[in-house]
Amino acid sequence: MAALLGVGLTTLQRWRRQFAGVGDGLDGRKGSHRLVSHRLTDEERQRILLTCNQPEFAALQPGQIVPILADRGLYIGSERSFYRVLHDHGQAHRRGRARPPQEPRPVPRLQA
Repeated sequence: MAALLGVGLTTLQRWRRQFAGVGDGLDGRKGSHRLVSHRLTDEERQRILLTCNQPEFAALQPGQIVPILADRGLYIGSERSFYRVLHDHGQAHRRGRARPPQEPRPVPRLQA
């Protein structure tokens, strides 16, 4: 059977052990299916989105929003969590001015 698959005998035996112990045995990577206990809940993610999309905060970056909320005694998530949620929802683009600042054009020099 190993020769038919083009793998070594020990590889085939390892695959059979994994299949018997884990189930399909196909995904044996470490940490491939981790459940993070401190992951943001859907309600927390929704609250971050609603906060960032309020007119008061719509033009501000998460680095500015989080301290404002902290001054008010509110903590929804870290600055990184804000960026992560905005990125997941396609809103991590440049917040603030509509266009990024541009370099001024060089002044043309006259030559004789």
